[in-house]
Amino acid sequence: FLESHAQHELARRQMRFGGTVFALELDGDFATCEAFVSKLRIAHIATSFGGPETLVCHPATSTHVGLPPSELESLGVTAGLLRFSIGLEDPDDLVDDIHQALAAL
Repeated sequence: FLESHAQHELARRQMRFGGTVFALELDGDFATCEAFVSKLRIAHIATSFGGPETLVCHPATSTHVGLPPSELESLGVTAGLLRFSIGLEDPDDLVDDIHQALAAL
């Protein structure tokens, strides 16, 4: 949990561990996201989470594709936003995978 978050203490009281979904925002557009995702070795692109493998989703072109630009903006759904659902892989392998994909941009 981020100590800087306004509800940090509430989260620590209510939850033993953090969740398995996080968002990453890249500087750039959909092409930047495509380039990043293509370099991932472990995570796979998907629009449905819930499996044992790590999945990544580009909300602006999948789950939120039908929303007008003004609503996307108000929701914080940008062209550079990616959402990850962490699977059962080794956490260090996932961190390394994300680092190497970022370095390849």
